[in-house]
Amino acid sequence: MFVSFIDSAIDPALDSALDPALHLPPPLFSSSIQHSIQPSTLYSTQHSTQPPPLFSSSIQHSIQPSTQHSILHSILSPLPPSASILLRWLPLLAGVCLVVGAAGAGFLHALAWVGRTFEAHLWLVWLLPFLGLAMTWIYARLTPTSAGGVRTLIAQIRSPGAPLPWAMGPAIIGTTLLSHLGGASVGREGTALQMGGALADRLGGPWRLSDEERRTLLLCGVSAGFGAVFGTPYAAAVFALEFVRLTAGWWYRLPLCLLAGLGADAVGRHLCGAVHTDFRLILPPDLTVAGFLWSAALGVTFGLVARTYLAFVTFNRTWKPTGRGPLPTPYHVIFVVGLLYAGLVWFGQLTPFTGLGIDLAQDAAQYPVSPLVAALKFLLTALCIGAGFRGGEVTPLFVIGACLGSGLADLTTLPVAVGAALGFVGVFAGAGAVPIAGTIMACELFDPQLTPYAAVACALSWLVAGRRGLYSE
Repeated sequence: MFVSFIDSAIDPALDSALDPALHLPPPLFSSSIQHSIQPSTLYSTQHSTQPPPLFSSSIQHSIQPSTQHSILHSILSPLPPSASILLRWLPLLAGVCLVVGAAGAGFLHALAWVGRTFEAHLWLVWLLPFLGLAMTWIYARLTPTSAGGVRTLIAQIRSPGAPLPWAMGPAIIGTTLLSHLGGASVGREGTALQMGGALADRLGGPWRLSDEERRTLLLCGVSAGFGAVFGTPYAAAVFALEFVRLTAGWWYRLPLCLLAGLGADAVGRHLCGAVHTDFRLILPPDLTVAGFLWSAALGVTFGLVARTYLAFVTFNRTWKPTGRGPLPTPYHVIFVVGLLYAGLVWFGQLTPFTGLGIDLAQDAAQYPVSPLVAALKFLLTALCIGAGFRGGEVTPLFVIGACLGSGLADLTTLPVAVGAALGFVGVFAGAGAVPIAGTIMACELFDPQLTPYAAVACALSWLVAGRRGLYSE
């Protein structure tokens, strides 16, 4: 099943990548090179058995008088196409790695400080409704073009147009920190993706990139942001292509996304001191037939949980204010739900379920936890995301899956740690519709030997969840 999914995702991309006239892969980016080379060179290029250069260069535009004043174009115009491409994309990728990696590490440091502040002053949960009003106002008045969040980013990747709003990165970082300061049960992947994409788009501005080049740069920014914040660069590279359903050109974009993810993760870890939670399994699992069957059964369960979350939160239009009723505007919704959330946390003593909830996932790997733990985290996350608190939902979904897998593993022959690990990536793969990224994440975070079990669980979770994800329209 999982292999057939991979084939179905790859075969159309390979078929569409072949030019029927030349039987060669088309240029990876739109180009006007043919208008700038001699006929004899054009003839030899068309009959060459070598693939075209990885990036095309708009040489014709670089030598127009109107661009003579551009320093970048005046430097690159005298160079051969391959040298021009190399000198353009090396600094672009290096800039993405440095800037996004440093920004991701800074965000993680700030998030850790905010988390410690909330734990030391639990009364801050009562400020959450007012913090919600502030972040709603920020997106309504200061940067309305960024209000779409990740969906705005996806729209630009699919159909590049005007640059992403300059305030997208600062707005999502600031509002995510406000959410966590009040103890909201939200994540951080929304911050990682928007921050990475917005910063990469700004870096590409001076280079006058074509639409295809800009699309690739945005994907590199997404990969860099995900890799820097989660510490999983290989999963980040696959996630960048998988979550936007972009199969065409995957074979040249994937290496670039991988370089961006690896570079940003290295900058964050080694230059900026970013620290990521260690989830590695103490003992790798033994691969048995019974283990595969139990992984499949757990995968179906994780898919049902993901499907429930998508139906109850992501695609539930009753959360959206209609201008009528007791909660007619986003301000009413986020304030009232924030007040309800604060009451549940304060009077129900549910502080461990606030914020990211990583401690719950670590406990789930040590001993079986009650499915009620997963249910409570599910409820609090649904309230916060549905009301409009910013940050994301992937990390809470990690925790929900880990707690559920831990409790169910006690009913199987699988170790508790393995059940928690499968739940960690299984619910994420189903809810995000990213089974390949989920499988690779299991290999990176837990143990390479877990990969076969994770592949089964993630594929079945994706199928049961309905193959629609958090970012689907």
